[in-house]
Amino acid sequence: MHIDNPLVTLYREGLRVKARLNWSEPKPVASPDPRLEHGLSPITAPLRRRWVECTAEFGLSDYYVHAGLPDGSELIISPPQEPSTEHPPGRPDSWTVLHRDADSREEVIYDSAPDGAHARNGASIPKLLAFLNERLDLTGAPPSPEQEQLSKQRAAHTFLQQAGFLPGEVHDGEQHYRLPSTLDPAQEQRAVTWALDRLDEVDVPTSYDDSLLRSPETAWTDEPSLGDRLGELAGTVEAATHTRQVLASLREVTDPADGVLRHVVEILNATAATWENLGRPAAHAIRLRDTAEHLQLQMIKLLGLGSDMADSAAERPSTPQASAARTASTPRTRAARAPSPATAQHHPIAATPASPNSRTPPPATPDGTTRHR
Repeated sequence: MHIDNPLVTLYREGLRVKARLNWSEPKPVASPDPRLEHGLSPITAPLRRRWVECTAEFGLSDYYVHAGLPDGSELIISPPQEPSTEHPPGRPDSWTVLHRDADSREEVIYDSAPDGAHARNGASIPKLLAFLNERLDLTGAPPSPEQEQLSKQRAAHTFLQQAGFLPGEVHDGEQHYRLPSTLDPAQEQRAVTWALDRLDEVDVPTSYDDSLLRSPETAWTDEPSLGDRLGELAGTVEAATHTRQVLASLREVTDPADGVLRHVVEILNATAATWENLGRPAAHAIRLRDTAEHLQLQMIKLLGLGSDMADSAAERPSTPQASAARTASTPRTRAARAPSPATAQHHPIAATPASPNSRTPPPATPDGTTRHR
């Protein structure tokens, strides 16, 4: 599928594999003539971007916004009406939001008048909109194009870094990334393939060259990396039939004597000490030690939580739905079991059948041009 404006573009430039993340905002949703909004377009326009039908109507002494919500209820968003106030037309000093449910029951849920529950917000429209957005989230209103794109941009930024891409400069509305030059071609392909799989799961539009992808005829290692083994542990948790199995896996992470977190803390402290011994900037070592201390505190909290959880043991219900849930290949399961391209070392071996979760590059085009998705 051709995409004119992909959110993420992965490409090779010289000897480096790079990525671009488009941080530009989507085109705004068309709004009616502002003159028909009677000065209320700062409220109606954001509501319409969340696909809420709304109109500007005249009340007792001023115009207000009537908005219909997905759950069948309504919002009346109004400046002061009666008694009349001193504010000039179109410049209210407070806002009131009335919620009317499908049975015509009414409740004031927002009141920024001087004696109202939200008096501190006064006439602020941004604070009013923040409240309305929280309410819309509860009623199932879809996100605005801006909210949806921001969510995908944040997810893309996170997944690219988890895949091993290093963030670089931001210019012309684009964040630039690159893979470390120390990676060999197989590791680069693995990182790109892993990133694209994760981006697919959150519907981020991407553009890439097929040559950057891992070949389905190549396996990566006969011995699983540490990241692979932790991924298998997550899969074990999801397939557990009794809470004892869940807690046993949790102890693998939190055990104060030999748990994963304890060793991560040791690695961070050792890295900080070695970094200083090599004469490198002390600020980096300080951040490493701060992170290690934070992880140690979290490990203690998790130990306490595990003890609380041990007080309630139970078997998972043996139902067809539960069995299906244990074997389902959900995005969360695939992500948990996926190898860690940012840290693992991989060694190609003889060809093996591709797994159901592995990415098979689409057929190459006759002219070898970039593919889009």
